Amino acid sequence: MVEYLVIGAGPAGLQMGRFLHRAGRDYVILEAGPEPAGFFRTFPRHRVLSTDDNSLFEGVPFSRYNKRSFPNADDLVRYLEEFARPLNIRYNTPVSDLSNCKARHVIIATGKKPYLPGIPGIEHAETYASASTDPTEYAGKRVLIIGRGHSAFETADNIATTARLTHTVGRTVQRITKEGNEFVATIDGTGQLRYDKVIVCAGFRRDTTLDVPQAHVITGDSIKAIRHAARALHRTLEAEHHGVPWPHRRLRNRPDALAATVATRASEIPDGLADVVVPQGQHALLYDEMPTTERHGFVVTRTQVRHYRRNELIAVERRLHRKPLERFFSQQLAVPCIA
Repeated sequence: MVEYLVIGAGPAGLQMGRFLHRAGRDYVILEAGPEPAGFFRTFPRHRVLSTDDNSLFEGVPFSRYNKRSFPNADDLVRYLEEFARPLNIRYNTPVSDLSNCKARHVIIATGKKPYLPGIPGIEHAETYASASTDPTEYAGKRVLIIGRGHSAFETADNIATTARLTHTVGRTVQRITKEGNEFVATIDGTGQLRYDKVIVCAGFRRDTTLDVPQAHVITGDSIKAIRHAARALHRTLEAEHHGVPWPHRRLRNRPDALAATVATRASEIPDGLADVVVPQGQHALLYDEMPTTERHGFVVTRTQVRHYRRNELIAVERRLHRKPLERFFSQQLAVPCIA
């Protein structure tokens, strides 16, 4: 029996492991592969990351490994290997059934897999994971790339100088058929077009095979989102099971002070999380980056401020600038507007 079982040694599992390690909790991370960061050893296929914001909390910054705006994925692998070194990880330990895992709390951090859309005939196409990255293999060929995300555009950029033509389309492909050595794609609004190769680069979807109601899940579309989601989950577990209060700071409970803080913080709050401001007399307590299920006080997201009283929504403000926010807080706090 272990207190915390973390499945996966990618960025999400490693970040949660670091939090548990620092808090002195009884935990273990199970990883199916022989090393951490298995996803980034394969993806992106052309080894260029789309952002330089790849640091995890409570470790050395990623910029020590690479300072470029579009760093190499191999540098991220090295960074995650160093980050994983002090953690309790069991490698070569795949998990297929959670019923055999004896833990009080299970945290699923299994990452993503390439997504294959349900287009008739899609089985004839190559995928982002299997297609060659050698541009010479596309010399003089007509190539259809299905997808409009990073994987699609990096693939298109890689073969642009050698392919005869490259078409990158989104959800308008209706079906794919194969006639001899050619592919015939029926595209909405265009008709039927012929290609020598079809590559599906439709992005990634989270692996949900282990999801069960009692398990916690860490997910995100970027390492930035993942690290914040992991921290929010860890804070929740610490508060619920170990009596550790959620970190907070005090603000002046005045419309101008609250408006100034919220206007600055709103753009920094990750999707899926919210700052919560709870007035208490002359002061207000700010709890940063809580789950958006919170229904108490002023709940601040990237797009709006919701005011709850006894779990009942009583007001919403979507103009997250200082003057509109100051008027909003003045009305909700029933005090004169300072300005």
